[in-house]
Amino acid sequence: MIKTIIIDDEKHCSDRVLNLIDRHPNTFNVLKVIDTVDEALELVPQLEPDLVFLDIKIHEKTGFDFLQAIDTINFKVIFTTAFDNFAIKAFKFSAIDYLLKPIDTDDFNASVSRLKETISQQSIEQQLQSLFENIKPNQKKVITIPSLTGFETLKVEDIIHLEADTSYTHIFTKNGKAMVSKPIKFYEDLLDDGSFFKTHKSHLINIDHVKQYFKGKQSYVVMSNDAQVPISVRRKEEFLRHFN
Repeated sequence: MIKTIIIDDEKHCSDRVLNLIDRHPNTFNVLKVIDTVDEALELVPQLEPDLVFLDIKIHEKTGFDFLQAIDTINFKVIFTTAFDNFAIKAFKFSAIDYLLKPIDTDDFNASVSRLKETISQQSIEQQLQSLFENIKPNQKKVITIPSLTGFETLKVEDIIHLEADTSYTHIFTKNGKAMVSKPIKFYEDLLDDGSFFKTHKSHLINIDHVKQYFKGKQSYVVMSNDAQVPISVRRKEEFLRHFN
């Protein structure tokens, strides 16, 4: 069973998590429900949980304050939060699981399924370090992607282009190539700061890495890694506006 702690300062929210947990018999062993960061800092190292459901705003402090004050993080974290665009984007960049309040049953069940697949992986430290970087204002973003051994962190500025492969995406960077089991639409939504442009239904490029543009019936660009990426006819005019 997964040794679990809930950290939330709103009783109706922690009660909701408990209710959802009860629907998964023989999966969770709830050790404690905690409603302050100070108590969490005292008890979590003693109780040694496998998993913490962690609210973002806890009285005058945050779940991030709690995590950054812990010496060793050897438990999984699922954030529970009211809608917050900035935080949610940081979670997605860092491959951290989260649940929006009020927590939906299907979303909770999906988190449990993902949890069962990853509970034994010791990669949370790297994911959280990525998260802490991504929540800093005006910080250059890093993105965490799954690898054969756990997770790998990439600088977003080092991503040259992405290419769809059915439900997978190939990510080409300055240092090589990675393949992840997410559709390219996920990254199109995530990398929406203006630096990335969808040239074709299967291709997303980093504008900063465009080396050459070739016009014609089939326009294309040459990227900094010398890859040739097509530009669809309907995307050509918008693409060229980036360079005017």
